[in-house]
Amino acid sequence: MSIQAVIFDWAGTTIDYGSRAPIVAFQKAFENVGIAITEAEIRQDMGLDKYNHIQKIISLPAVQNDWQARFQVLPTSDDCDRIYRDFKAILLASLTNFAKLKPGMTSVIDYLDDHQIAYGTTTGYDSEMLSIVLPIAVKQGYLPAVNITSDQTNGIGRPAAAMLELACDQLEVTDAATVMKVGDSVNDILEGQNADAITVGIIDGSNLMGLSEAEFNSLSESDRAALRTQVAQAYQKVGADYILESMAELPALIDSINQPVAND
Repeated sequence: MSIQAVIFDWAGTTIDYGSRAPIVAFQKAFENVGIAITEAEIRQDMGLDKYNHIQKIISLPAVQNDWQARFQVLPTSDDCDRIYRDFKAILLASLTNFAKLKPGMTSVIDYLDDHQIAYGTTTGYDSEMLSIVLPIAVKQGYLPAVNITSDQTNGIGRPAAAMLELACDQLEVTDAATVMKVGDSVNDILEGQNADAITVGIIDGSNLMGLSEAEFNSLSESDRAALRTQVAQAYQKVGADYILESMAELPALIDSINQPVAND
């Protein structure tokens, strides 16, 4: 078996170290209606498309309680729509500040190009958000062959397999066992599993880690090691096939998988 295609996530995986842009936008959008939400409350459902993610947040018991205390009623679908519109405006205005490629991505791109391995993306961004980050990524040398959002799958996003399956169809890869899904959240791993692909979780700069590059680099070696272990355990818990400390390790992993098996 050899890897025929690699499907990446965007924020926290290939760009935006720590997946900071969505966190900031979620918090500001809820703050604008007088509701404080924590990073932990946001990150537990990262990887979903953004509208469904807001539905998840607004359904949290703590958020419902705070909402009822403030407005004397529970939040409605109209409230969800309003928060989503505000969130999207905030995110669109800030995405250009969070589109830098993560460390190791340049060498990964060169490796995939040199070995003629196709690569594409699935994402929780919608098409308008993607239209902002993609040109910035292209200027840095990152040009995925396909980029799938839930806009293209009738609103079906992660953890379902629909986006990943569409990416494979567009890349004309028919054997899911030769496809590698690389992501930085639990929902990325679940998406890959649901599509029967090989799943790879990235530790450093991931949503699961949640720190900016400066914040991570300011930690002691022992604190970095402890945090990496914590993230690895989260991937292990959901059954990721492989767990890498950084994206720079991906070429070696693909080489090891593509090694021919010697006959006995």
